[in-house]
Amino acid sequence: MKKTFIIIIFLLANTIYSQTKVTTDEHWSAYAISVQPQNEETVFNIIDEYFSEHKLDDIRVMLFSILFADQSMVEATHEIVFVGNSDSMSKFYSPMNFTTEWNLFSSKISNFIDKTVWALNGRGLASTGPDPTEVLYPYEQILNWGPERDIQKFRKAWVELNKKHERTDRSAVIFTITSSADHKCGVVLRYPSYKAMLTSNAEYVKNNPSWQKDWQTYLKENGGGQITRNFSRILLKEW
Repeated sequence: MKKTFIIIIFLLANTIYSQTKVTTDEHWSAYAISVQPQNEETVFNIIDEYFSEHKLDDIRVMLFSILFADQSMVEATHEIVFVGNSDSMSKFYSPMNFTTEWNLFSSKISNFIDKTVWALNGRGLASTGPDPTEVLYPYEQILNWGPERDIQKFRKAWVELNKKHERTDRSAVIFTITSSADHKCGVVLRYPSYKAMLTSNAEYVKNNPSWQKDWQTYLKENGGGQITRNFSRILLKEW
């Protein structure tokens, strides 16, 4: 676990509204990187300085520290994630966006990153729970499935399950992965604390007897497939 960074987390105390909905125009890209412990604070400061001064229109930029991971991410220490719509992401990756400032930022930060473990992109399928743009749940668990999973069945089963169980103890998003032969889709499960990540699912099952039956139905109808990646991370900062 990385403890170099100072983590500033503001948890909203307002009433939380949970809603399950299909996502129509959400796109993401993510970069898992490897940073030596002595360079972690420098990397954070470089990223913070750039994105604090150069805000991206309609794009959320997030830096995570990897907490635990399987062998597929054994070298990754951090992950940088961009989430936006088709227009904002297209603008971000346009050659016109590769300004002198961006090139200087890329050159500077590359001196402190050992390697990029992987770079992936995809799109959101559906979300459930409190809106992450309004309520910050910084602890996340990510599961990926392989190419044999039927994405349409996955989305349908996930939406049906979560419309029956509108949970506020966590939020989640399911997504496709378009740039990998090994990983086809996945889910991000977000929790307000590390304890919640460990215990909230068991607590929900105990307090909601119908969950177990509905969960078994979901497992039968979720499109199949094997889990190909499993890791957890904590949000360091969002711009």
